[in-house]
Amino acid sequence: MHLSRRIRLALVVVLLALAAVPVTAAGRPAPEPWSAAEQVRTDLFDAGQAILLGDGDAAAPARAAQADYAGGLAKPLGRIAPQADRAARSALADSVTAAQRGDGTALALARGAVRAAIYQGSYKATIDALADDDADQASGWLLIREFRTATKFTRPGADGTSAVKALAAGQTTSEKAELAVEKDLLDAYQARTREILEDAGDAEDSGFAARRAERASTAAGYWQILADRYREERGAAAARDAEASFDRLVATAGRGGKPFVAARDVAEKILVSFTAAPFTAEEEARRAQQLLRFVNLVPVEYARGVAGGRVTKAFEVQEAIGFRDGAESAFVDLLSQLQKMDPARTATVRAALTTLETQVEDAAAGRAVADPKLVQATATKAADTLTAMYPASWKRSSNESDLDLVQLTLDRMMASVGAADYDAAEQARLEAYAFFEFGPELYLRSIDPGLAQEVEGLIWFGYQEHPGLANLIAQKASAQEVRDTNVALGEALTRARNTLGQGTSDVAAVTNAAIIVFREGLEAVLILAALMAGISVTHRNAKKPIMIGVAFAFLASVITWVLAQTVIQQFAQYGEKLEAIVGIIAIGVLLLILNWFFHKVYWTQHISTLNKRKRRLLGMATGGFVSAQVLGLIVLGLSTVYREGFEVVLFLQALVLSSGAVVVLEGLALGLAITALVAVATFRLQKRLPYKKMLIYTGVMVGVVLLIMVGKTVRAMQGVGWVPITPLDVDLPFWAGLWFGIFPTLEVVVAQALAAVFVVGSYYAAERMRKGGAGPSIATPAPAPVVVNGNGSSNGNGNGHHAPEPELAPVGRAPDPGD
Repeated sequence: MHLSRRIRLALVVVLLALAAVPVTAAGRPAPEPWSAAEQVRTDLFDAGQAILLGDGDAAAPARAAQADYAGGLAKPLGRIAPQADRAARSALADSVTAAQRGDGTALALARGAVRAAIYQGSYKATIDALADDDADQASGWLLIREFRTATKFTRPGADGTSAVKALAAGQTTSEKAELAVEKDLLDAYQARTREILEDAGDAEDSGFAARRAERASTAAGYWQILADRYREERGAAAARDAEASFDRLVATAGRGGKPFVAARDVAEKILVSFTAAPFTAEEEARRAQQLLRFVNLVPVEYARGVAGGRVTKAFEVQEAIGFRDGAESAFVDLLSQLQKMDPARTATVRAALTTLETQVEDAAAGRAVADPKLVQATATKAADTLTAMYPASWKRSSNESDLDLVQLTLDRMMASVGAADYDAAEQARLEAYAFFEFGPELYLRSIDPGLAQEVEGLIWFGYQEHPGLANLIAQKASAQEVRDTNVALGEALTRARNTLGQGTSDVAAVTNAAIIVFREGLEAVLILAALMAGISVTHRNAKKPIMIGVAFAFLASVITWVLAQTVIQQFAQYGEKLEAIVGIIAIGVLLLILNWFFHKVYWTQHISTLNKRKRRLLGMATGGFVSAQVLGLIVLGLSTVYREGFEVVLFLQALVLSSGAVVVLEGLALGLAITALVAVATFRLQKRLPYKKMLIYTGVMVGVVLLIMVGKTVRAMQGVGWVPITPLDVDLPFWAGLWFGIFPTLEVVVAQALAAVFVVGSYYAAERMRKGGAGPSIATPAPAPVVVNGNGSSNGNGNGHHAPEPELAPVGRAPDPGD
């Protein structure tokens, strides 16, 4: 009896469990929503095929679609999204009627409406599940969705699937996951609706009535997903007008003709007049930067593929088309905001993009090959107009935008490697590096230097067990080898994306800037000390005008900095090319300075000339010449210090291009502080220093800086394709390039060796000329009479004591009291 009660209790539990499982009319468990949706789609496709082929009963699969919808989707959608459920049921009934009549166009119209209604219901179910913090339900419904068509120049702005997985793992909140999924889906449905409308227009042109009808009804159904966002942005009246426009689209789709074309055009204008996926301010700026980048890259790629009025590299022209399409996509995303800013200029950009489309596609099709200068002028017009429209927040470079472009360009690189086009692959690699170098890397170095080292190493010469992309492409490695490194690089870039945004201080840039400022500042301090060392007590007032000149030199240096920054910003779009040019100029100045330091001419002529000017000014009669004396001393102090200030500004511009003005200014302040301490020790504490020896040490520092700058400049020239890359099979630590400009390429090593040979060789050549009498002619006064004193010693002044020789007395002439 006791056992039978247990058995009865177990049977009750089993029956209750079975009762809780949904079943279909045939008694089978209800399928998952995604499975039911796929089966409905298959059934309706079979019905259309039956009508098209005239084979079998088309109504049977249509009725099967009704049954499959009822068994797997009707109940949940009826509860979650009743409007979508009613639309799906009505369209399914229409599909049965059309199948019975054998009307393929009507069936296609119903099929599109069913598909759109199911997606509309799934969208609502997904968002509701996320609002309830139910990641399992959300992931199930998210399987029923549309995706934005991916190209090699566009990527989705948000990943709904990743957001749902993060919610399930407890790594994000339901609110953040809901926002990410909403952005992802709305962006996908708006993009797909535009594509579907375009396809409907193509179907009308080709006379494909069934496809035209299906596309039109699908677009109208997708609009229901976007309508709420449109109502929020444009208001209820505009939303009603839009609804009526899509109704006309469906109503005219069966017949086609001019009414349909007009309805389609209106629907398209509605779609491009707003952005369904809500953009944050950062995302708008990011997309705006991408738009400018894509526009500017169109003429670059086009010029590489065209020469002499014909297409020489079809691949490059296709790249230009891809960038033009990428610009169009970004423009459409920003269109509503741009129209609010300036409708007239927005129309100008629209027209320029259309012209670009015609120019590049005509070249690709062989219809007409526009002159690259015309394509450049069209792109420049669009870019200049956009720049004039953009608010300040859109003009600042975005790390997210640059990382997107890095990923997109690496995709192009891999496609080129797969096609065995290693020249195109190398060009794409260099473009990817340029996007990284002048954006994310500047900030990543300060936050995670090791990660910055990893990314740059993978792009160039290797990192740990992975060979670098530069080496692999130069060696024409297999696609699998390149892919392995590219996968590692992609993972590093993903970590970089997650890491960025935590700070901007760059220790290496600050240190380099401080060294440059201190090096030049030390030279100025020592030269000023040499000038003022011989000023006697009777000329003490002469020091003041010199210091006034120094103050003017500081002011002139600041003005030069501002002007340089203005010029640099105007040409910043040229990126690494400008860095290479500035580096070349700086190298030229460094070579001149080293000639001053390591040749007797500098010590005997430069310092001597300054001292002669000082003595001449001090020797002026005060009557009638006071103002001339003061002015001359001011100019002396100004010219002495401003030369160093100008060099500082020049040298720092390369750092500004690679690390940003703020970071460089931090290093400038540090260098000035250290220089000030040296100046106080020299002038205020009257500490005697071995000036000549210190200047020699400073000259050695300049020589080291020359080698560093040569290495980095050659690497920059390699980055823009001006210098070839011949990798050396040598493993160098990353800091060798960061701090000393030493990179494992033949060109860098040879350039640095030549620079060293030039400096050392020119020094010995000058010494040999000097000893052989061929050096610079500098008059040497006759020595003072030798007077022998009572103790047998001699001196040159007749007082029995050796007159102290000034430490800065120029070589080759007797000491002068003014020295």
